[in-house]
Amino acid sequence: MAKTTTKKKTILKKSPAKKTTPKKSVAKKRPAPKPEPEFNKLIALAAGEYALEKKATNIKILDVRDITSFTDYFVIATGSSDMQVKAIAENILTKLRDSGVAPWKSEGWDTLNWVIVDFVDVVVHIFTETAREFYHLERLWADAPTEIVEDKPIAKRKK
Repeated sequence: MAKTTTKKKTILKKSPAKKTTPKKSVAKKRPAPKPEPEFNKLIALAAGEYALEKKATNIKILDVRDITSFTDYFVIATGSSDMQVKAIAENILTKLRDSGVAPWKSEGWDTLNWVIVDFVDVVVHIFTETAREFYHLERLWADAPTEIVEDKPIAKRKK
Protein backbone atom coordinates (compact mmCIF):
# COMPACT_ATOMS: atom_id res chain seq x y z
CA MET A 1 0.00 0.00 0.00
CA ALA A 2 1.12 3.50 -0.78
CA LYS A 3 1.05 6.14 1.90
CA THR A 4 -0.10 9.65 1.14
CA THR A 5 0.29 12.36 3.74
CA THR A 6 -1.77 15.50 3.86
CA LYS A 7 -1.70 18.27 6.45
CA LYS A 8 -4.70 16.98 8.37
CA LYS A 9 -4.43 13.19 8.20
CA THR A 10 -2.73 10.25 6.62
CA ILE A 11 -4.67 8.42 3.92
CA LEU A 12 -3.84 4.93 2.81
CA LYS A 13 -4.37 4.23 -0.88
CA LYS A 14 -4.59 0.84 -2.41
CA SER A 15 -2.43 0.47 -5.44
CA PRO A 16 -4.35 -1.05 -8.32
CA ALA A 17 -3.80 -4.77 -8.50
CA LYS A 18 -3.30 -6.42 -11.83
CA LYS A 19 -6.25 -8.46 -12.84
CA THR A 20 -5.38 -11.85 -14.03
CA THR A 21 -7.94 -13.92 -15.77
CA PRO A 22 -7.55 -17.61 -16.16
CA LYS A 23 -6.93 -18.66 -19.72
CA LYS A 24 -9.92 -20.27 -21.21
CA SER A 25 -9.65 -22.64 -24.06
CA VAL A 26 -11.91 -21.03 -26.59
CA ALA A 27 -12.56 -22.87 -29.79
CA LYS A 28 -12.04 -20.44 -32.63
CA LYS A 29 -14.76 -20.43 -35.21
CA ARG A 30 -13.51 -20.87 -38.70
CA PRO A 31 -14.86 -18.42 -41.20
CA ALA A 32 -17.31 -19.84 -43.67
CA PRO A 33 -15.46 -20.96 -46.78
CA LYS A 34 -15.70 -18.37 -49.51
CA PRO A 35 -16.54 -19.68 -52.96
CA GLU A 36 -13.61 -19.92 -55.30
CA PRO A 37 -13.10 -16.92 -57.58
CA GLU A 38 -13.57 -19.19 -60.59
CA PHE A 39 -17.01 -20.17 -59.31
CA ASN A 40 -17.96 -16.49 -59.04
CA LYS A 41 -16.73 -15.89 -62.57
CA LEU A 42 -18.89 -18.78 -63.78
CA ILE A 43 -21.90 -17.16 -62.11
CA ALA A 44 -21.09 -13.86 -63.81
CA LEU A 45 -20.67 -15.55 -67.20
CA ALA A 46 -23.92 -17.47 -66.72
CA ALA A 47 -25.75 -14.24 -65.82
CA GLY A 48 -24.37 -12.67 -69.00
CA GLU A 49 -25.53 -15.63 -71.09
CA TYR A 50 -28.99 -15.58 -69.49
CA ALA A 51 -29.25 -11.85 -70.25
CA LEU A 52 -28.30 -12.63 -73.85
CA GLU A 53 -31.14 -15.17 -74.05
CA LYS A 54 -33.58 -12.27 -73.59
CA LYS A 55 -31.82 -10.14 -76.22
CA ALA A 56 -29.95 -7.84 -73.80
CA THR A 57 -27.37 -5.65 -75.48
CA ASN A 58 -23.97 -4.25 -74.52
CA ILE A 59 -23.35 -6.94 -71.86
CA LYS A 60 -20.13 -6.44 -69.92
CA ILE A 61 -18.56 -8.29 -67.01
CA LEU A 62 -16.30 -6.15 -64.84
CA ASP A 63 -13.78 -7.90 -62.59
CA VAL A 64 -13.65 -5.61 -59.53
CA ARG A 65 -11.86 -8.01 -57.15
CA ASP A 66 -8.72 -5.86 -57.00
CA ILE A 67 -10.66 -2.59 -56.72
CA THR A 68 -13.29 -3.23 -54.05
CA SER A 69 -14.01 -5.72 -51.31
CA PHE A 70 -17.81 -5.82 -51.42
CA THR A 71 -18.12 -7.93 -54.57
CA ASP A 72 -16.03 -9.73 -57.17
CA TYR A 73 -17.89 -9.11 -60.43
CA PHE A 74 -20.37 -6.67 -61.93
CA VAL A 75 -22.51 -7.80 -64.84
CA ILE A 76 -23.96 -4.85 -66.73
CA ALA A 77 -26.60 -5.25 -69.43
CA THR A 78 -29.06 -3.07 -71.32
CA GLY A 79 -32.68 -3.63 -72.25
CA SER A 80 -34.48 -1.51 -74.81
CA SER A 81 -37.64 -1.08 -72.71
CA ASP A 82 -38.93 -1.48 -69.16
CA MET A 83 -40.55 -4.79 -70.07
CA GLN A 84 -37.34 -6.12 -71.58
CA VAL A 85 -35.39 -5.08 -68.45
CA LYS A 86 -37.93 -7.03 -66.40
CA ALA A 87 -37.69 -10.08 -68.68
CA ILE A 88 -33.87 -10.06 -68.55
CA ALA A 89 -33.80 -9.76 -64.74
CA GLU A 90 -36.43 -12.48 -64.28
CA ASN A 91 -34.58 -14.83 -66.62
CA ILE A 92 -31.30 -14.35 -64.74
CA LEU A 93 -33.02 -14.82 -61.37
CA THR A 94 -34.94 -17.91 -62.42
CA LYS A 95 -32.09 -19.70 -64.18
CA LEU A 96 -29.50 -19.02 -61.49
CA ARG A 97 -31.96 -19.97 -58.74
CA ASP A 98 -32.64 -23.23 -60.59
CA SER A 99 -28.87 -23.80 -60.61
CA GLY A 100 -28.75 -23.39 -56.84
CA VAL A 101 -27.52 -19.79 -56.73
CA ALA A 102 -30.01 -17.67 -54.81
CA PRO A 103 -29.86 -13.88 -54.78
CA TRP A 104 -29.27 -12.02 -51.55
CA LYS A 105 -31.34 -9.04 -52.64
CA SER A 106 -32.81 -7.38 -55.70
CA GLU A 107 -34.14 -3.88 -56.24
CA GLY A 108 -35.58 -1.65 -58.91
CA TRP A 109 -38.65 -3.67 -59.77
CA ASP A 110 -41.00 -0.72 -59.23
CA THR A 111 -39.54 1.56 -61.93
CA LEU A 112 -37.64 -0.97 -64.10
CA ASN A 113 -35.11 1.65 -65.22
CA TRP A 114 -32.31 -0.05 -63.31
CA VAL A 115 -32.80 -3.47 -61.75
CA ILE A 116 -30.05 -4.76 -59.46
CA VAL A 117 -29.82 -8.44 -58.60
CA ASP A 118 -27.24 -8.97 -55.87
CA PHE A 119 -25.72 -12.43 -55.53
CA VAL A 120 -23.14 -10.99 -53.05
CA ASP A 121 -20.00 -11.92 -55.02
CA VAL A 122 -21.69 -11.08 -58.33
CA VAL A 123 -23.91 -8.04 -58.74
CA VAL A 124 -26.04 -7.84 -61.90
CA HIS A 125 -27.18 -4.44 -63.20
CA ILE A 126 -29.84 -4.30 -65.91
CA PHE A 127 -30.49 -0.83 -67.29
CA THR A 128 -32.70 0.87 -69.81
CA GLU A 129 -30.61 2.66 -72.44
CA THR A 130 -31.15 6.14 -70.95
CA ALA A 131 -30.39 5.00 -67.38
CA ARG A 132 -27.19 3.28 -68.50
CA GLU A 133 -26.02 6.39 -70.30
CA PHE A 134 -26.82 8.52 -67.25
CA TYR A 135 -25.12 6.34 -64.58
CA HIS A 136 -22.32 5.02 -66.81
CA LEU A 137 -20.97 2.43 -64.35
CA GLU A 138 -18.20 1.45 -66.75
CA ARG A 139 -16.69 4.92 -66.31
CA LEU A 140 -16.93 4.64 -62.52
CA TRP A 141 -15.14 1.30 -62.54
CA ALA A 142 -12.86 2.05 -65.50
CA ASP A 143 -9.86 0.37 -63.84
CA ALA A 144 -11.60 -3.01 -63.80
CA PRO A 145 -10.71 -5.61 -66.43
CA THR A 146 -13.75 -5.97 -68.67
CA GLU A 147 -15.10 -8.90 -70.64
CA ILE A 148 -17.78 -8.45 -73.28
CA VAL A 149 -20.51 -11.08 -73.67
CA GLU A 150 -21.71 -11.28 -77.26
CA ASP A 151 -23.99 -13.48 -79.26
CA LYS A 152 -21.68 -15.45 -81.49
CA PRO A 153 -23.06 -16.24 -84.90
CA ILE A 154 -23.14 -19.89 -85.88
CA ALA A 155 -20.61 -20.62 -88.58
CA LYS A 156 -22.18 -21.85 -91.79
CA ARG A 157 -20.92 -25.08 -93.25
CA LYS A 158 -19.36 -25.03 -96.64
CA LYS A 159 -20.84 -27.49 -99.05
